Amino acid sequence: MPHDAWKLTRRRFLKTSGSGVGAIMANGTLRSLGQTLARLGGAPAPWYRSGQIKTTYNYCDICPWRCGIIVQSVNGRVYKIDGNPQDPKSRGMLCARGQAGVSFNYDPDRLTQPLIRTGARGEGKFRSASWEEALDLSAQQMLKIKDQYGPEAVAFFGHTSGDFWFTDYLSQAWGSPNSAKPSVTMCTAPREEAALLTFGRTLGNHEPVDWENARVLTLIGTHIGEDTRNTLMQDLANARARGAKLIVVDPRFSSVAMKADYWLPIKPGTDTALLLAWTNVVIAEKLIDQEFIAKWTTGFDKLVEHVKPFTPEWAAQITDLPADQIRNSAREMGRAHPQALIVPGRHVVWYGNDTQRMRAAYIVNALLGAYGRPGGMYFNKPPYLEEIPHPPFAATSGAGG
Repeated sequence: MPHDAWKLTRRRFLKTSGSGVGAIMANGTLRSLGQTLARLGGAPAPWYRSGQIKTTYNYCDICPWRCGIIVQSVNGRVYKIDGNPQDPKSRGMLCARGQAGVSFNYDPDRLTQPLIRTGARGEGKFRSASWEEALDLSAQQMLKIKDQYGPEAVAFFGHTSGDFWFTDYLSQAWGSPNSAKPSVTMCTAPREEAALLTFGRTLGNHEPVDWENARVLTLIGTHIGEDTRNTLMQDLANARARGAKLIVVDPRFSSVAMKADYWLPIKPGTDTALLLAWTNVVIAEKLIDQEFIAKWTTGFDKLVEHVKPFTPEWAAQITDLPADQIRNSAREMGRAHPQALIVPGRHVVWYGNDTQRMRAAYIVNALLGAYGRPGGMYFNKPPYLEEIPHPPFAATSGAGG
């Protein structure tokens, strides 16, 4: 709109004022005045004045966290999405992805119906199809492969825990043990297997960290604020507001490193050396929970002997971190035990020694007495749900989804 379109002249002021008074007399509401002024200025009426607002409740499906949302729409079109204050995940707030849900919903490039390829692969030629036609075509092609090569020739890939009907039940009913969730392989499998080896149970989704009582939080490759779940971002912000100390190990000066008390810009691939040096410091300086270790752990004497050579000076040559920084950050954790812990990350597949690196992190937490204690990691128990009766599975996963 040209800049001078809103230039206020005496004639325009009187015309607008007269129209507004007429609108008030005719409708008896200031709302009509606002609509009239908007029309005179060439601006559309705001969405919340364009009709009856309908409020519905749902959950965001942009990421696997699935936060509860409140949706406001007018005449069947969504205009606003907010977090549901009653939902324990969103707590009335959404991340940037959730806030963008309206624009995602009406993006002109969004696929809203199935497409069937009509040209050669890579040619980019498709036609629209109904769901019935697309599903029938998929079934026909799958049966064709099964008849020719056998059921094992079809593999099923899913993402996170919400698709178990597809990756677990459908694949088994089809007769193929070839089902997997790349999200597990790329993100969490080493930490889950390390947890099984170290303290006998997996973590699962929703990392069981007592953010409300923690006094020192250590993040290694945990990119909260960049690619993480809404609830965790709120938890970290609230912990910092309560005065919790923050140690961040990251080669980059990331968004969370900017807010850290200790930023350790480590040389990539050397995290295990840092963890061994931390273990050395808290043991040598007796910053550990002796009672917890005596009651709940085995092999402590062997660990003491194993880490004696791994001093901060030794690790400094490997990690490119100053020895004093390694020692001081370890002391910060040790002085706060058991309300201090290394937060299990959500992307731990890095260098090939990932399971052993995560075991080293869990051992530090054990030395701090941070399991089953306020300010550490709690042992969560999911609700009991009876398993749907089915024949024995040909194969089952260990790391979960």
